[in-house]
Amino acid sequence: MSNENSKTPLYFIRVIMLVKGPGSPALCDRLEKSLDGNAVDVEHKIFPDGERYVHLKGDVSGEDCVLVHTTHPSENLLDLFFLQDAVFQGGASSLNIVVPYFSYGRQDQCFSDGEAISSRAIARRIEIEANSFYSIDLHSSKITDFFSIPATNLSAMSWLADHAELYDPDLFLSPDEGGIQRIKKAAEEVEIEWDYLVKERIDGETVKIEPKGIEVEGKTVVILDDIISTGGTMFEAAKQLAEQGADEVHVGCTHGIFVGDAFQRLKGVCDSIFCTDTIEGKGNEVTVAPLILESVFGIE
Repeated sequence: MSNENSKTPLYFIRVIMLVKGPGSPALCDRLEKSLDGNAVDVEHKIFPDGERYVHLKGDVSGEDCVLVHTTHPSENLLDLFFLQDAVFQGGASSLNIVVPYFSYGRQDQCFSDGEAISSRAIARRIEIEANSFYSIDLHSSKITDFFSIPATNLSAMSWLADHAELYDPDLFLSPDEGGIQRIKKAAEEVEIEWDYLVKERIDGETVKIEPKGIEVEGKTVVILDDIISTGGTMFEAAKQLAEQGADEVHVGCTHGIFVGDAFQRLKGVCDSIFCTDTIEGKGNEVTVAPLILESVFGIE
């Protein structure tokens, strides 16, 4: 299992101290257990006026540090920038950033005049006080090109595929053609068939969703994606696959945002929902801790 996209060859850090970002508390705890406690806790609070505060609870002077901190919700971006400043102010030798979920990654180009390329704007801010950057299943592989420091896009698809084997699947599906590389990687991990879903508009109110070339009747199907936000596409896909005769439909993703009642709605039409702990919350059946330990810390 290896990185999906990197501007430079992956390198391993000489001496490592984990900085436990408040955006990823459970994930950082899992990482710390494999690092012999070589970690710095972070005090984090929000003042009555909404302003945010972070405080390193340990000495990072002369250390090569890895800060792990997801950027969802958006306020976590401020915590990331403040933590970067605190680590450099503390005299760290280097700071390597791991953002399990990179928010604003879906805006990677201008679609109309006057728009900001938000993912580029964030990349430029992160690199001011960082020596390298890692994220997991970025929505667009182009994002690593926005960094002038080494930037690596890791993939959790192999870990999701391993988890999906619990359901004895016959077929992996991507919800669209754009996810072909992700679903292919997952399917190759467990050596099963894969396909992607296509939409056909029947009339103004009806859309048919079905696999491009493989029948699902009598099969256990797993749909895998990078992000589930509102879950509307996944909901309709799972419902129609069941109507097309699939025995079981399971839904998984790397980043489970699950806006509003999305998680509960999906539970009503599929047999299981699972995601990684890049965003901590519902459905965290898979941890990316081994991926980060292997790819960033050099620990297998």
